[in-house]
Amino acid sequence: MAQKLVNDVLVSVMDMISRPRDISALMKTCRPLYRAGPRYLLRRGVHIRFARTLVSFLSFMGAEGGARLKHLKELSIDVQFNISNLAGLLSAFIDRYAHALVISTLRIDDAEALLGAGTPPLSNAFARLRAITNLELIGVGRHAASFLRAMESKLETAHLTMLYESTGPDDDMELDNRDDRNVITLLHGSQNTLRRLTAHGLELIPSEDSYPVYPQVYPRVEQLTLSGNDCPATIVYAHAFPNIRILHYETAEEDLDMIRRDVDAQVEIRALNRSQQMQLESPWKSLDACHANVIDLFLLGLHCHVRKLYVLGDFKEFMPLRAVLMDTTPEYMCLQGCAVNIFTRRLVSVMEATYAQQLRSLEIVLLVDSVHKLEAVNMPQAVNMMLDMLRPLKIRSFGLQLCCCSVPDPCPANLADRPLYPAEQYLADLDLDALAQRIKDTTATLQTVVVTLKMHRTRPTTIATLGADVEYEPNAVERIPLRVSLLTATGPSL
Repeated sequence: MAQKLVNDVLVSVMDMISRPRDISALMKTCRPLYRAGPRYLLRRGVHIRFARTLVSFLSFMGAEGGARLKHLKELSIDVQFNISNLAGLLSAFIDRYAHALVISTLRIDDAEALLGAGTPPLSNAFARLRAITNLELIGVGRHAASFLRAMESKLETAHLTMLYESTGPDDDMELDNRDDRNVITLLHGSQNTLRRLTAHGLELIPSEDSYPVYPQVYPRVEQLTLSGNDCPATIVYAHAFPNIRILHYETAEEDLDMIRRDVDAQVEIRALNRSQQMQLESPWKSLDACHANVIDLFLLGLHCHVRKLYVLGDFKEFMPLRAVLMDTTPEYMCLQGCAVNIFTRRLVSVMEATYAQQLRSLEIVLLVDSVHKLEAVNMPQAVNMMLDMLRPLKIRSFGLQLCCCSVPDPCPANLADRPLYPAEQYLADLDLDALAQRIKDTTATLQTVVVTLKMHRTRPTTIATLGADVEYEPNAVERIPLRVSLLTATGPSL
């Protein structure tokens, strides 16, 4: 009885130890701790970076007749070594213990190198794992795509980064490569379980001779992030993911560059997306939030209400913003990452229109940075133009973040001794409380104003708030500027 009590105490001590080396040392002291140790060694998962680590890991997990396997819930493999010599060993391990492995979270960096190793490739062995619910693959090519098609696990979350390189020079190989970057068809086995999908580098547009949507449908996905995509095809996403609440979208930069230069192409893509949503009865009736740059939003042509609209990045053309506001009728909008020169008469004109009057909350993240020629920035004029923009709105809350990103790259050693640009000097002297009051006095409906200054060379992060005590509904969009100020105020100091 006394020895059992001692063992229990030692096990409880092991529970409080975080360093694997210390747990391993305790395991060597007595048999009860030797048996109890794997549960604590494996509780935070295993990260394999080197060949010797993989060999040691396989030996450790295979000990005691596989009794340790039940404790391994999370596995990360970063292939920084030649896996080909160990592929057979890893494949044999998975083949032997696939029925007992309960890995729920699997992450593989350079997935194509790992899953394509061996004969047959490791993709076959990994596909037999049945307990994976959270999957992250970086570098999905032909073999990783084969794993996704064949896997027996039912995913709840997936984070996939696809390879761009074609697998061959001829047309057939290129078509195969496109199929390997189509997450809608690749994840067919998880249609009834997938809840969140993040994917980069996709080819989702159906071939010209096929129906404009795929048969696969993922009704439980609520959050969808698609980046590095081919040309926007809104009905494809809406049909495959009919019940999403939050959409993050980004067209591949090389494709977007070409589209930006061709206004007629922009109009045609938008018109096609709008007509397909209406003709095929898009299931998207309302989105809680959408994050995208203004051109992507214009091209998507969303035919539904978007409660919170995040317009990412700088832009100079206001016709797309005008169309997007008419499309989505947002209650909250954030212009995130704009240059000071966004405040023009054209923006004022957009905000004066009736389709902007449904806004109840507005935020602007303004970049006062060296990229936009700080010596030419007229901050007093920009502030006055901002007030003109706010005047016709009926918003109840407003947030302004002034991010003074004026540090050149590389940062000079004498940065602190360099004189401030006029825009920086204006912000150094700016009374944020007085500016917040000017803003509040500009718009009759305003009740809450938050102004944040961060990343200034000579001034710490500063926040001025008016109307913080105004009571709104728990999930009201008017609350967002206050919440954001608390989260973002701790910017890096210079």
